[in-house]
Amino acid sequence: MAMIELNPLRYFISAFETRTFSQAARENGVSQPTVSAAIQRLEDRLGAALFQRSKSGLAPTPLAIRLYHDSLKSVAHLATLEERLQDKPQQVVRVHCAADMLLHKITPGLNSLRRLTANLVFSFTDDPLGCDIAYLTDTCVPDMHDFMLLEEEPFGVALWHLHPFAALPGLCLTDMRDQPLIHRPYCPNADRVDLGLVHTSAVARATNDPQLLDLVAAGLGIAFVPRSHCENRNDIVWLPLLDAKAGTRRVGISHRKSVFAAGLAEKLVNSIGQ
Repeated sequence: MAMIELNPLRYFISAFETRTFSQAARENGVSQPTVSAAIQRLEDRLGAALFQRSKSGLAPTPLAIRLYHDSLKSVAHLATLEERLQDKPQQVVRVHCAADMLLHKITPGLNSLRRLTANLVFSFTDDPLGCDIAYLTDTCVPDMHDFMLLEEEPFGVALWHLHPFAALPGLCLTDMRDQPLIHRPYCPNADRVDLGLVHTSAVARATNDPQLLDLVAAGLGIAFVPRSHCENRNDIVWLPLLDAKAGTRRVGISHRKSVFAAGLAEKLVNSIGQ
């Protein structure tokens, strides 16, 4: 029996990581029907479904999970074989992730870039001015950078999943004034003093959002955060404000104005999806 071809496996891996055929197509520079047809051929060959399809995206089956883990390293190795044989020098990409961002949102995209280009090396920096690409909000874009929007998301309140308010549909400002607040002094839109929270007692001051979320999950206090911060966490609940406009933030990738950095940023945005 002939071996499974490389391209269908590449499309499958992208679909597994992005959970949509459209994003997998953008990541590989092909059309969505091309990806769908390739996945269908894989399923026919393996004799079982790889994904359960729904309006919310793709849910991998147990077979897909096995195939992903068994093929990931081999596909990455073969996809970059030519570059490695040519002994191309390493290209260092300086990446900045702002303190109010969670890196896990872009790690699949970084992983995709690394698979497609064997000589890329990511060097993370706290200095936004010295980076090639950055993950941040539009209010924090460094000088001489262009910005590519990923999403706009609302702010709300994060609290411990066993907090007395956790089952409520939302909170009012008076509810928050009675609660200890974990401050985010590094965030431009941090604690919404303009909403009347200036008298809220501060129980801690975090230095970045991963640290802040762990403090919230420990029940130390509540925090004012964007909605996506509480996705995929069962120890934290996110609630909207019911009696005030909490505002939104625009999240994206910025990049130096060079062909190299712009190309990386475009590929990263496409792999993450809009």
